[in-house]
Amino acid sequence: MFLEFDYAGNFNEGFAPVLKDGKWGYINTKGEQIVECKFDGICFFHEGFAAVEKDSKKGYINTKGEQIVECKFDGAGKFNEGFAAVKKDGRWGYINTKGEQIIECKFDNVRDFNEGFAYVRKDVIFCRWGCINTKGEQIVECEFDDAYFFREGFAAVEKDGKWGYINTKGEQIVEYEFDYADNFKEGFARVLKDGKWGCINTKGEQIVEYEFDDVGYFNKGFARVLKDGKWGCINTKGEQIVECKFDGVGHDFNEGFVVVLKDSKKGYINTKGEQIVECKFDDVGYCFNEGFAAVEKDGKWGYINTKGEQIVECKFD
Repeated sequence: MFLEFDYAGNFNEGFAPVLKDGKWGYINTKGEQIVECKFDGICFFHEGFAAVEKDSKKGYINTKGEQIVECKFDGAGKFNEGFAAVKKDGRWGYINTKGEQIIECKFDNVRDFNEGFAYVRKDVIFCRWGCINTKGEQIVECEFDDAYFFREGFAAVEKDGKWGYINTKGEQIVEYEFDYADNFKEGFARVLKDGKWGCINTKGEQIVEYEFDDVGYFNKGFARVLKDGKWGCINTKGEQIVECKFDGVGHDFNEGFVVVLKDSKKGYINTKGEQIVECKFDDVGYCFNEGFAAVEKDGKWGYINTKGEQIVECKFD
C-alpha cells in the first residue's frame, strides 16, 4: 500500500520522488519507501543513480538508497554513459559511477557524454566549445560556437555562423558551408543552405538537392519532405518516391505503411508511394501493428488490414 505524501512525482527507472514535511525521498513501484524523506532536493534516477541535495550541496545515491557520492558539489548532472558532470568552486568536471573524480573541475561549462565524448567550454568571454574523451583528453580544441552530440560517429559543429561536421578523431570531415546542420541518422543528415533543405551522407556527398522547404529525419530508409506547402517522401538515393501532394505525412513507415493527410482526411501509403487506403477517415492509428490499423469515422473506431479492407466496422467508442 502506498504511503501518504505531500507530493508524489512520476516513476522513472522504477522509482518516484516523494515529498513529506518539506523533505524528499523515493518510493518503488510497490509503494515501498526505499529512500527516506531527508533531502532538500532530488532528481530522477538515470543509469541507476540520482543526484540529491542537502544543505545546498549535491551528491548521488543508488537505487538501494545508498549514498555513493557525499553531498559536496555545487552542481550535479545526470549520469550518462557512466559519467556525470559535477561543479565545484565555479568549475565543472566529471565523476564515474564509483564517485571517483575522473576529470578535474576545470571547465566553465560542460555537456553530457555521448558516444564516448563530451563538449566542454573553457573561455567565458568567447564561449567556444571543444571536445574531450572519457580519459579527459582534449581531442578537439575549444573553437566552436556551438556543437551537437555525436551521432553515428559524427557531430555537427558551428563556427562563424556556418555549420560543418567532425568525426570522433576531431577531424573536419565536412567543411563549414551550411546555414544549419542536423545530426546524422541512418547515415544521412539534413542540412540547410540558402533557405532550402537537402541531405548529405557521411562522406559529405550531397544525396538530396537543396530544393525542399523542410526535410524530416530518415527512418527505415525514407524521409518526408515539404515543398510549396505539400508533403511527400524520398528514399536514401534522394529519389522522390511520393510526390509532394499531401497536407501531411507521418514521421516514419511502420510495417511498410505511413499515414497521410489530405483535405482533413487520413489514409495510408506504402513504401512504393501507392495509396493503399484512400484519405477518407477522420483519424487513424499512428501505425499498422501486426497487420492492422485502427481507424475512426464519424466518432466511431474500427480496424482495417494492409489491403485497406475494413475488417472491423467503425462501431466502437
